[in-house]
Amino acid sequence: MRRNLFFGLMLASGLAGISYEILYGRILGNLIGDQFAVSAAILITFLLGIGVGSRYAWRLWPWLWLIEAAIGICGAGFVLGGDLIDQLLYAGIPFVPSGLSGTILICIMLLIVPAFLIGCSVPLFAGYMSRLFSGAVFSGVYAVYNVGAALTALLIEYLLIRWLGITGATLGFVAVNIVIALLLKVAFADVAQPPALSDQGRLRLSPRRWQALIPVSMASAVFQLFMIKLAEMLLGPFRESFALVLSIILLGIAAGSMLVRSFGVRFHTLLLAAMAGLLLLIVTVEPVAYLYAGYYEQASENYITSVLLKWSVLALLMGIPAIAFGATIPALLGRKRGDVSRESGHLLYVASLANVTGFLLMVFVLHRYLDYGIQLVMIALLVALSWLMYARLNIQAVTVTLLLLVPMMLFEKVKWDEDLLYVSYTKFRAVDKLERARKEFDFPEKFKGYQDVFSINWINGTPYFFINGYTSIPLDSPSEKVVGALSSIHAPGLKRALVLGLGSGATASVVGEMFEATDVVEINPVVRENLFRMRKWNLEIESNPRVNIIVDDAIHFSKASDESYDLILNTVTTPLYFSSAKLYTQDFFDVVKKRLRPDGVYVTWMDGRVGDRGADIILNTIAGSFNYCAIFYIKSSYFMLIASDKPVLPSQVTSIAANKKLREHFLKEYGLLVEWMPYQLLNSRAFDLVGNAGLPLNRADYPALEFEMAKLSSRGIGEFKLRLLDEMGMHHFDEASFGQSVKFSAAVARQADIMLGDSSITRRFHAVAEGLDGKTLSLEMAAHREYVEAVVEAGNVDALHQYGYKLMRKGRYGLALEVFRQVVLLDANHNNSNFNIAACYEYLGNYPLALSYYQKELSVDAGDFDATYRIGRVYVKSKQYVKAVGYLQSILEGAGASYHGRIYHYLGRAYEGLGRDKDAEKAYEKAERATASGN
Repeated sequence: MRRNLFFGLMLASGLAGISYEILYGRILGNLIGDQFAVSAAILITFLLGIGVGSRYAWRLWPWLWLIEAAIGICGAGFVLGGDLIDQLLYAGIPFVPSGLSGTILICIMLLIVPAFLIGCSVPLFAGYMSRLFSGAVFSGVYAVYNVGAALTALLIEYLLIRWLGITGATLGFVAVNIVIALLLKVAFADVAQPPALSDQGRLRLSPRRWQALIPVSMASAVFQLFMIKLAEMLLGPFRESFALVLSIILLGIAAGSMLVRSFGVRFHTLLLAAMAGLLLLIVTVEPVAYLYAGYYEQASENYITSVLLKWSVLALLMGIPAIAFGATIPALLGRKRGDVSRESGHLLYVASLANVTGFLLMVFVLHRYLDYGIQLVMIALLVALSWLMYARLNIQAVTVTLLLLVPMMLFEKVKWDEDLLYVSYTKFRAVDKLERARKEFDFPEKFKGYQDVFSINWINGTPYFFINGYTSIPLDSPSEKVVGALSSIHAPGLKRALVLGLGSGATASVVGEMFEATDVVEINPVVRENLFRMRKWNLEIESNPRVNIIVDDAIHFSKASDESYDLILNTVTTPLYFSSAKLYTQDFFDVVKKRLRPDGVYVTWMDGRVGDRGADIILNTIAGSFNYCAIFYIKSSYFMLIASDKPVLPSQVTSIAANKKLREHFLKEYGLLVEWMPYQLLNSRAFDLVGNAGLPLNRADYPALEFEMAKLSSRGIGEFKLRLLDEMGMHHFDEASFGQSVKFSAAVARQADIMLGDSSITRRFHAVAEGLDGKTLSLEMAAHREYVEAVVEAGNVDALHQYGYKLMRKGRYGLALEVFRQVVLLDANHNNSNFNIAACYEYLGNYPLALSYYQKELSVDAGDFDATYRIGRVYVKSKQYVKAVGYLQSILEGAGASYHGRIYHYLGRAYEGLGRDKDAEKAYEKAERATASGN
């Protein structure tokens, strides 16, 4: 019974130990953000603190119960003293420097004591256990402790924070530590008596053995960071990806420890297994990625099965190295009996210092300068170094090392596909989607930072912004610049703006052109370093003297700044990603509000990935901080939210229309009228669109939005959009701002045509506009002429052609012809303009002109077979059957397979017109066969 109790206390201590590292990171992240320097300081402090604690734990033998109690007290202090910690971080301490360095120093001061205490646990539990159990105790303690830690990593992410919040989860572990302390004090007081001095002799391990631990521990740290990045690339940059990797690492330690305990696995065997596992990883990444893609859709029908699939995929990739790395310390201790608290503490200390060194090596050298495949080879080289040190560098050891390293280098060149990691994690959700993405993928322009990877991905000739596993919008898309323009238009003044998230610089560049001063905050140094590479898509923002770009976390900057802004614009990635999720909390909205002028506006966004409940949570949370909120469309499922304590109005329409640079840029590049952008308003009372006001607010302590999005099996906000469509109407447009334009209702519908094409929002706006009065046609024509004249004046032939094509698709052939003629006047050789003129005439039944313009298209583009085929089709429609038969037969040989069915169909019609029924029947049969075969 007593042994079972002690076993339970060890497991509970393992559960609690790792929890504080995770929870402290979350608490400090909510207070100061996720800057790399701060995150690195937290991790290094824990590694060093745990290492030093392990090294000197044996000196604190009688006080294990007090150590467990102190761990709990520190946790309680962190939670209950949150306001005080916040003041220390931002108000500072007299002897601590201000700025980022001071923040890091305070974090280290806060964490070093609990980290030291946690580090004492494993060696002391091993020492206590040696008095209660016979045999090799350390491997058993190490296994149990890490099983508890692995369970905690999963429990915190998937259960505890979702049930209790961060504060509740932390206090729960505080209670666990206090109970452990009381039971140790009451039930194991005799075990706590210090061992005799003779049991505390000098370290018995030879230098060769503990020195060999250094390279492999460095390799272990590098491998862990590598797997976190690989998980981000395959599964997405989510907190759950980190939790899954961490759980496998900890379970690997537990499994490896039990292998040593049960089978006496030797240290050198583990090193060989680690190298073999790394070789297997290089070979299997691609097939395992396809395995994941093949099962994703089926598994995602249930949240638990989707988590199990992700965990299994990662376990397949990293299981062998994780077990091998995890068993190194137990293997060095072997099956040593008796008290090993001092020896194990020394090895844990060495391993922790080596882990820190490995972490620094990865972030400052390997990740920045090497591809991921080469990083795996470097990990194997570190393991090989450990093997050679342990084996005393003999010929046999060198031979074995080469037998593993040479194939690894070969397979890295032959089997490893670096570009696979850059296609975006969203493409690993179906095999056909992944195959298509790889075919369309041209090449990435890769740039790496300490922990982040940024790339300009070229896909079908279009540049895309890629960051940490996610391919975002095309860099040449107008969407992000429209966000910047719309935000500026609705600012109460144009003195000072703050943009959170630089990205490509597109959004901030427009804001920077409008405001007297603009601060832009970007958390990712590698994005800032490579901003110049995107200058053709961001109005060369770096050369704008009114723009100040700061590398910082949005939370830290907003709290530390004392500026007041007319506009604060959040452009960071979706809250689906943990680095962005905190910017959608009520805590952050309250911070932002302090930085706004009384009538200032805060702008954020959401899209279909948040889900219906997620949309409600966002709006409910904004309503907790602001009085008003308006919603605008950017795309059909990509919306912009503008919040303020004053009604949201387009106060700066005149200013942006008078900004010659911006107006010409939007017209020449995208065919957009800046003065029409306010017409993208969908609802001026966005809070009325909430479907469930009872959902919890999104708070830093309880990130309800993050949890809700994690459960989504598919994207979409169908119910929210239905409510949105039902509430749409011209009454949302303020009369004082829009009433002076008699054609504004038609312009609203026309702007939706231009931005969205044939979407439910476009159709709804047309229905609303048509129901206003009897002047619909005249208003439409006025809006049409205003737009065409502006685009013609700007000389944007492509935008004009695209507009004409949309009119043609809607059956507005007369207006489309007018537009296409303007295109031909501007550029007589513009591809497909003569074709579309011909198509309009064909649909209107004017076959002579249709034939004429199809012929003109062929003079511009002789390889346009669609025009060639349509000439034959027009011959049939115009009842020139003899010409049709001869022409269609003549083009069959050169026609692609996809045209055969259509050509035979019109041949059949031509034969019918000539009364050749048998020939017609044969032609129709061939058409059916061609159609059935997909041709």
